[in-house]
Amino acid sequence: MSPDTIKLYESLKAIFLHIDNHEKAYLSRFGLNIPRFYVLIHIAQNPGMNYIDLSDRLLCTKSNTTRIMQGMIKDELISRKNDPKDGRSFQLFLTEKGEALLAQVYPGFVAQVKQLMAAFSAEEIQQYLRVSHHIETIMSPDSSVNRFDSQILKLEITEKQGKNE
Repeated sequence: MSPDTIKLYESLKAIFLHIDNHEKAYLSRFGLNIPRFYVLIHIAQNPGMNYIDLSDRLLCTKSNTTRIMQGMIKDELISRKNDPKDGRSFQLFLTEKGEALLAQVYPGFVAQVKQLMAAFSAEEIQQYLRVSHHIETIMSPDSSVNRFDSQILKLEITEKQGKNE
């Protein structure tokens, strides 16, 4: 392995850790961790999704997803209902409490991301996007799933959710 290859890996890891630390610090103020926050987002964007689809979006195993979900169901943030098309599967939904929490947390999360990204010029962003798309394509375990076009920052908080703040 070349020294530049090692530097690239260390740089990617450092970038991840910086972003992770910013997210953890912000979300902890609301009693959330990163997996729980992303569960709220994914279910808000895809009401009725199942555990397998959620696991794919979280990039974790179904057993990990189940563990996270059990805690969130216990905390009344998520509800699950039998899938009418497949009795062995469950559909996942946000509860009113989960919707209210997401409506409270999400705007500040987006503001934090905007603040972090404001340090980059449009040219730097375009250059990074070309490289990061290539990296994501190479590293993705399933090339049919396009995680590069994430919807994390495109969630629309409904009027009902906004009133729960």
